[in-house]
Amino acid sequence: MLIRVVSQAHCAEDATGIARGLFDGYDAPLYPTFDYGTLMTDGGRWSDSLPQVLRDVGSVPADSDTGNGLIEEAWHSTMKELSRKLAVIRAGFEQLSDEEILEGASVEASVEPWNPLGLATDKDDYIDTYTGDIRYAMYGVGEYNGPMYYLYDEYGTAIRTPSEYRDLLETIATGDTDDDQEWYVTPVDVHY
Repeated sequence: MLIRVVSQAHCAEDATGIARGLFDGYDAPLYPTFDYGTLMTDGGRWSDSLPQVLRDVGSVPADSDTGNGLIEEAWHSTMKELSRKLAVIRAGFEQLSDEEILEGASVEASVEPWNPLGLATDKDDYIDTYTGDIRYAMYGVGEYNGPMYYLYDEYGTAIRTPSEYRDLLETIATGDTDDDQEWYVTPVDVHY
């Protein structure tokens, strides 16, 4: 999974260091959520599919074309994951009794075709149904970080809602930062 960390920093190297710090050590903010985080400078699995500057420096300005694309793709993936979970929740409430829901029954829901890995080139690779445990789906939608969320701030907090996403974009667009810093985006290959 490729998440993106948006942070304020003086330069791209500092932003890369901020993202690295979210995963270093047992007390790191994102350590319990993800088993590891590999930066593109360290040869993350996705590094060959990203621009060379990310393999060299690790971060790009958030207001650049590359940075904007990384942010938009992360938000799109977040919304797709959440919509899949919400579809299971809706289907569960329509199809199951309260007792069945409490027992953790699974339901199948029709969803918009999407490949969660983002690498499908063949339409047969796209998934248009999603089966899940309704309680797990509710848990996932309610989480504050984890595999449903592809966009994080410099503190390891997931961007979870459309209003948080709009606020982030507005802050980046206005250049609102502390101490003459800029906004950067750092992609990180994670495993959960």
